[in-house]
Amino acid sequence: MATQREKIMGFLAEQIAQAKFRVQAYVFNSENVKNPHRSIFVKLKAYLKNFLEGNRNIRWITLTGLRGSGKTTLLSQLFYDQPDNNCYKLFLSLDQTSQILDAPLDEVISAYEGIIGKSLETLDKPLILFLDEAQYDKKWGVVLKSIYDRSNKVFMIVTGSAALSMNSNTDIVRRTVFEKLFPLSFPEYLKIRKQKFEIKGLGKQIRDAMYLSPDAKSSFETLIPLEKKVNEYYADVTRHEFEKYMHYGSLPFMVASDNEAIVYDQISKSLDRVISGDILSTGRFSSEIISKIPRILYAIADMDAFNITKISGTFSVSRPKATEIFELLEYTEILHRILPYGSHLNQVKKPSKYLFSSPAFRAMYYKAIGNTMTMEAANGKLMEDLVGMYLYRFAYKNPGSFLAYDSAQGGADFVLGFGKRQLIIEVGAGAKGYRQVINSSKKIKSDYGMIISSDGLEYSEEYNAVKIPLRLFLLT
Repeated sequence: MATQREKIMGFLAEQIAQAKFRVQAYVFNSENVKNPHRSIFVKLKAYLKNFLEGNRNIRWITLTGLRGSGKTTLLSQLFYDQPDNNCYKLFLSLDQTSQILDAPLDEVISAYEGIIGKSLETLDKPLILFLDEAQYDKKWGVVLKSIYDRSNKVFMIVTGSAALSMNSNTDIVRRTVFEKLFPLSFPEYLKIRKQKFEIKGLGKQIRDAMYLSPDAKSSFETLIPLEKKVNEYYADVTRHEFEKYMHYGSLPFMVASDNEAIVYDQISKSLDRVISGDILSTGRFSSEIISKIPRILYAIADMDAFNITKISGTFSVSRPKATEIFELLEYTEILHRILPYGSHLNQVKKPSKYLFSSPAFRAMYYKAIGNTMTMEAANGKLMEDLVGMYLYRFAYKNPGSFLAYDSAQGGADFVLGFGKRQLIIEVGAGAKGYRQVINSSKKIKSDYGMIISSDGLEYSEEYNAVKIPLRLFLLT
């Protein structure tokens, strides 16, 4: 009977032999055409290139993100793209090593050293470890820290749910570079869905005009000449693609499907894995409370204003536990928390606003389960999720930024701050958007206001605000 080490070595031999074949399912589409790379691929590839050229300062990348955001595909593309004539490379999915093989990562690495006949300390060429679903190994952080310290010839790129960053200690944080994979932007969706590539530089031009102009008039005047390029880009994009993206296309694993019933079933299952996997594994909640979280999320999808006291009472969960639930839903990137604008005292006194990190989750509740909202109100909430998703990504990529909302009656949906700038942003059509902007600008000092809507590009001198069409905003 084979020993555990022999089983591990047999498993590894099979993994090494079949690795390139297995990742092809993620690298190529059903028509055997290479899937396009997302923007972050270039950044991760540069980390690898620098390492192989002798720069050993960055040797451990931890890629986190929402389940279904495309981490496995990205890791597979990096593995497939990396020649193996100048390095060792090993692709492991830790859900398999932990749940199927029942082997901890340190034993797997020890067995791999036996296969290549070299210890990590005596490697004759660099080793690149591609480790997927790291959260399935309970000691992932300790083991990877040990590998990092044992040899500077090992480069590790690790993917996992957002729980990875949540469970990281200071020793891990000092050694790894965290990168976040966001839901798809609309250009990324079109690139994957239709092999349609962006017009180079257009997204940056729109972003600069929207966020860096001295006033609304300058923003408007800079955007006008860009509309021709925007129209060229959208020439063969149907309204159906906009709607599909709004409802579920921001999640990569659903891009290829046109069957909404299957789509929303898969989104529901993905959400269940976060709750029954990532959140349950923290050990902070009883099974009774865990079972209430899907219903709490459903309630949030249908609520016009967030009320923690009401949620606590409705679901018979103590207020501290309800607060803890929302903290973990934020950590696992199901929800984005938008703080009220103002001082720390004001942020404690006023309720936060919670948006879904992808409108696909709210759409799933609307389409698959049903809701009491009118279609107009439901679309308004989906659009707010979508705009919030984009603004959250912008704030994350610009250190020192903040994203808040005006909690006053009739206040704007968002206040975006970065550097010395503040912009008031409202999501909505018609005169309503201008009213919200002017209400907020009376007490919040801002450079200018923006309204993201389905209307056309428009400038209001009276309100110092520019109306940005959603189709244009989606290219940022």
